Amino acid sequence: MTTILKDIIVDTSYLLPLFGIRVEGIDENILFELSSRGISLFYPKLLIVELIAKIGREAAKRGLSKLPEETIEAFNALLLEVDVNLIEPSIKHLETAIKLRILGHKDMFDNILYATAFHEKKYLLMEDPTYLKFLRKNNFPVNFIVNQLTVKKILN
Repeated sequence: MTTILKDIIVDTSYLLPLFGIRVEGIDENILFELSSRGISLFYPKLLIVELIAKIGREAAKRGLSKLPEETIEAFNALLLEVDVNLIEPSIKHLETAIKLRILGHKDMFDNILYATAFHEKKYLLMEDPTYLKFLRKNNFPVNFIVNQLTVKKILN
């Protein structure tokens, strides 16, 4: 890929470290590396529900009675779009996400993420080879989907 990265929509897994949750296989510094290189980061507003669910599950697993202050600060930063720009849903995003569901992919969050990146003409940073296989099988373009290994090669 010779195209220079400019705008990237990130999967929820990449945001979790900002909320104090480690994700196996995810470089916790990748978003910092991208933004320090002038690359704009984006996240679909509809995926905030997934983010809340994952943070809630982790808080319950840890036996927390309330969210840590750093998590509250990270939510405030996200909602104020300090480091990550939020993308409003459009009818095109919803139509494509539903089409992907009809074709058999049950994870609507993946479908929303893909549809948003596709219609907004932005790169999509995700680590899901099974989803890529599904998209290819159904003749959806995947040339704008990158993983962290690809991103690091492009940045170096």
